[in-house]
Amino acid sequence: MKKILALILVVTTMMTVAGCSGTTNDTSATSEDVKVWRFCHEESVGSVQDQFAMKFKELVEEKSGGKIRVDVYPVGQLADGVGAIELLRYNAVNFAINNPATVATIIPENQLLMLHYVFSDDMEVNRKALNEGNATKELDRLYTEKDMIPLNWFQEGFQVVTSNFPIYTPEDMNGFKIRVMASPLLIAAYSAYGCNPTPVPYMETYSNLQLNMIDGQVNPVFAEEMKFYEVQEYLNFLNHEVFIGTFCTNPEFWESLTDEEKTMVMEIQEELDQYVFDMQNQYSQERLEKILANKPSIELIEYTDEERAAFQEKAQAGYDYYLGLTGEEGQKLLNMLQEDIAVAEKELNQGV
Repeated sequence: MKKILALILVVTTMMTVAGCSGTTNDTSATSEDVKVWRFCHEESVGSVQDQFAMKFKELVEEKSGGKIRVDVYPVGQLADGVGAIELLRYNAVNFAINNPATVATIIPENQLLMLHYVFSDDMEVNRKALNEGNATKELDRLYTEKDMIPLNWFQEGFQVVTSNFPIYTPEDMNGFKIRVMASPLLIAAYSAYGCNPTPVPYMETYSNLQLNMIDGQVNPVFAEEMKFYEVQEYLNFLNHEVFIGTFCTNPEFWESLTDEEKTMVMEIQEELDQYVFDMQNQYSQERLEKILANKPSIELIEYTDEERAAFQEKAQAGYDYYLGLTGEEGQKLLNMLQEDIAVAEKELNQGV
């Protein structure tokens, strides 16, 4: 029944989207000889995920000689983040980008990637750990059991806490009503700082800030396109949480591809790994500059190691919650990730 409902939703929405101007899809190219691959993601147009998807579209259509068309659907066109996961699992869409929070209800172990201060401050180290480490290989297995095949794990930058007052210590966050994704681990992690974590849909966050229904929110700097800074006065760079994107395909769809098509997709995802890494670095710089240009009064708060240590101590509560939820499997994954990061740091420092 779920599969039928999902397919009905996709068909109905696709018909609506196709009839609207300004979409990312060119339906004029449709013919009997053209395959159509559907790709949805959980961010707005112009975001890191959207640029990843649009580059994938460009490369697939170019390398297939026009024999394949990729239709890209940003958040809200087919579903929200959680809904998009179901569409992927039932093969109503063929590719999707999700994050650990939206997959948490079906794969609680992957909340590992949302633990505060689990990653390095060096994004090259994190990239190497995600691409080559054992932790993501184990997560690949868990995803596949839930009808999703990860093709790439990539980072979208550090999360930044926005607020209308400066945050220097965990005590400054007592009672702070912060918007988070609907993840039990995130709720536990921010509660440990004294916050009042409040799940709010991404597209409703601005209005909730504007109406003082929440006090702040947490997102990477690239979320500048959502204009959250217009109704906030401080950007607090705790460097506590890296936002991770997972590029997945559906197993049934994947097995339907020719060997040539599979090879093409894998070659493209390798190219996209470098592309998205460079892009998130560029976005972090350019969009911060744009925020400062549009709102010179906004203040940036950065932290010393000593100041961050106070937050790291509180963050242990998030680890305790994660291990209580996932048990031995979670501990094994945590050990793997910590080892992956240590190995990556050693190899990069040695110039390997």
